[in-house]
Amino acid sequence: MEPQPSELPIIDVNLKSVEKRDYTWFFHFTDNVSVLTEQLWRLRHHGRIEVTSSDHGERFGLPAPLDARPEVVSAVGDLPVTETRIDAITGDLFIAFSEEVQLEFLQTSAAYESWRANIAGQEFICAGGGEILGLEPLTPEQVDQAKDRRLH
Repeated sequence: MEPQPSELPIIDVNLKSVEKRDYTWFFHFTDNVSVLTEQLWRLRHHGRIEVTSSDHGERFGLPAPLDARPEVVSAVGDLPVTETRIDAITGDLFIAFSEEVQLEFLQTSAAYESWRANIAGQEFICAGGGEILGLEPLTPEQVDQAKDRRLH
């Protein structure tokens, strides 16, 4: 199933910085927007996975551990967010800067929170199992439709 367009108003903003403090990743955007996560995220660039949160700090035969932060900032550059989507079943968050550059925040737990988006003081949370707190919940019919699309 393709993720469905979300109600998150993350659009026409630019990525300003990426930070890692302890176990939390902070993605800061213009217009008082941020996304935080302790779960898996990945950057897709030119049709492939460029870097993930799991890659950060690994050596991969390099002289120094990989720093994922500048990899993301460099790939995104000055591109504004063109689309934000949330998978209706899993709660995965997809932020597109172009057809070639996307950030993906993945829900990997049935119990723990995955990502949190703060948009001008309003917070949205991907709870365990993919439920999005802060958005209107899906109707049972919408859930069934999303499941049907996933099976085909």
